[in-house]
Amino acid sequence: KMLEEFVSHGLLEYSKHGMKVEGATTSLLSPYLHFGEVSVRKVYQLVRMQQIKWENEGTSEAEESIHFFMRSIGLREYSRYLCFNFPFTHEKSLLGNLKHYPWKVDEERFKSWRQGMTGYPLVDAGMRELWATGWTHNRIRVIISSFAVKFLLIPWTWGMKYFWDVLLDADLESDILGWQYISGSLPDGHELSRLDNPEVQGQKYDPDGVYVRTWIPELARMPTEWIHHPWDAPSCILEVAGVELGFNYPKPIVDLHIARECLDDSISTMWQLDTAEKLAELDGEVVEDNLSNIKTFDIPKVVLRETSPCALPIDQRVPHASSKDHNLKSKVLKASNRSSICVDMIRSSKMEATSSVANSPVSRKRSFCETAFHVPSYSSSAEVHSHIQDHGGSLVGPSRYLLQEAGRNCVDEVEDSSTADSGSSISRQRKAA
Repeated sequence: KMLEEFVSHGLLEYSKHGMKVEGATTSLLSPYLHFGEVSVRKVYQLVRMQQIKWENEGTSEAEESIHFFMRSIGLREYSRYLCFNFPFTHEKSLLGNLKHYPWKVDEERFKSWRQGMTGYPLVDAGMRELWATGWTHNRIRVIISSFAVKFLLIPWTWGMKYFWDVLLDADLESDILGWQYISGSLPDGHELSRLDNPEVQGQKYDPDGVYVRTWIPELARMPTEWIHHPWDAPSCILEVAGVELGFNYPKPIVDLHIARECLDDSISTMWQLDTAEKLAELDGEVVEDNLSNIKTFDIPKVVLRETSPCALPIDQRVPHASSKDHNLKSKVLKASNRSSICVDMIRSSKMEATSSVANSPVSRKRSFCETAFHVPSYSSSAEVHSHIQDHGGSLVGPSRYLLQEAGRNCVDEVEDSSTADSGSSISRQRKAA
């Protein structure tokens, strides 16, 4: 019944009431969700049905409120995910560097915070409401927890345990998520260096001072202008309001500027201890970032030649058509055995090239059958992709072509030699005649 009433009437103005900390401006469903009297699925179903109804009616102003409310429900479910996957988060920060954070174990400050005697009206009003009713607005919970962690440097686990003791809707997972979020212990939470001014927060969420006057009767007659920072009020104003700082209402427990300095010093100390621990784990080894000195590197300049030489390395060198005569020349060759000598030369050159390719670094990564050669430009595609030697041991591809050319040259030279010999014999016969 309470859920249906909220969805029908309270949900429409939920986003506007979210900025007000006094009165029943929230759904008040968290205790019922915690004890299982209503499920999250039921809440989602009713909200979704109401959203469809408002869309059909053209009520566009409800979209922001629905988004704001469903985000709160989503954060509650996210706390379950966080605690399930990181079960140590009830006592340790999710970020490892915060284990070196110098928390101040100060019982007196912790007691003043619990009793609502810090001297900051909005914080004190929130703590007094929490103690009296077991309930307070989510905005107030954020403000008072942030004050304990950032101003007083009290360990966040102390505040988490206190909330667990006094809240009616005390939920371990939500409690852990809230305190880790505020203390800067989550990657997507508040920054550790963030310091919210309670005076500014009071003027934002309680501009008329109604909430402060409700829970701090000592400041009931304080003018609205000074209600959130009575320490700055003139003495005559304090006298008329019946406020005597340090007697019936405490002075600020810590100055804002001093709190800022202490927080910065604590963060600096934390990072120093974290760095020292990492260096100790290296056991004397220092890891240096080379990118920081990249501009000072002495890198030799490489000058490329405008025209690259035509000669190839030995393991890639294959006879060209222009060099076939040079490879086949012999100083003294007889016509009777010149053809066999050419064949032996080509086969020996093929064996030498094969041996050099097999010993090259490239060949260690590729098999002999996949070796790439520089083929003459006039070779056909079939000859380009053919292997050097087939399974039968006969020459194929460019080697066969060169062998044929060499054979033809040898035959031509034999014929030329025979013709020359016959011509010379005829001339001798003519001379003899």
